[in-house]
Amino acid sequence: MSFSLHFVVFLALGLLVQAEAPRGNPDGEPDRDAGIVLAQPSRGELKYFSEEDEASGSLAPAAASNETAITPLPEQSEAPLLDGPKLPTASEALASTAPPVEVSAVPGATGLAQSQGPAGFGRGHDYDVETGVFGVKGRGSKFVYVFDRSASMSGFEGRPLASAKRELLASLESLRGVHQFQVIFYNQKPHLMTFSRDQAPVLLFANDDGKRLADSFIRGVTADGGTNHIEALQMALAMQPDVIFFLTDADEPRLTNRELTQIRQRNRGTTISTVEYGAGPKQSGRSFLEELAEQNGGQHRYVDVTELPRR
Repeated sequence: MSFSLHFVVFLALGLLVQAEAPRGNPDGEPDRDAGIVLAQPSRGELKYFSEEDEASGSLAPAAASNETAITPLPEQSEAPLLDGPKLPTASEALASTAPPVEVSAVPGATGLAQSQGPAGFGRGHDYDVETGVFGVKGRGSKFVYVFDRSASMSGFEGRPLASAKRELLASLESLRGVHQFQVIFYNQKPHLMTFSRDQAPVLLFANDDGKRLADSFIRGVTADGGTNHIEALQMALAMQPDVIFFLTDADEPRLTNRELTQIRQRNRGTTISTVEYGAGPKQSGRSFLEELAEQNGGQHRYVDVTELPRR
């Protein structure tokens, strides 16, 4: 009887507690279904999309994909002149090679001296080209022309300087855009071809812009002043070309043995070829220009200015 009485009491208490307990959410809010939603930022706000939105295709592409949208980079501007074009293939380089200069076509030219030079002259590339002035040839991809413009170059009705300009422009025409060059006209000081006055001595590419600059620069050169060979030659060597073409009519002041040694010691594989202007047949004896060419792996030629064509 005691067990039955206690069971009835506990059952009554349980029914009473169940009747007074609140239904639903304790805060009085209605029950909600649980699920997964996607959030997409748009103009500073968050938009929410349900699974039904994704299934219906209303979800924006950026939210529906895991890939990050990439803004394309702006197109790169045209490369500056000093960067130059891409190097050609070997077959293209061979097609660009200029024909050899015929010695007989050079008025007054005599006594071409070819020196084998020390080992290491002429670096050799498959895009090299052969060019020259007054029959003196050089092969490579980088060339510097160092030409005298002192007052004596205006003699003989200006034929020495005018002929030097024609030879120089013709040599540049044989170069292609892949090749590099620089022009230095000198008297007491070297006068470098540049796009701006503060530009350092550098090689320029022989593309259309480079050749237009050279044409304007060369045609504007006049003969004036004295002669200082060494500074112009040192400037040319510092640019480390394959070939230097050096032209002058001044046997005096000649380069001293010490200066010739300095040039040879500073040379890092550049071939130096020389053109010597003189009036009348070449005199006996060796000039410093012959020694300069021989010591630096180049050629030498004597040109009688009295036989040069008039302007």
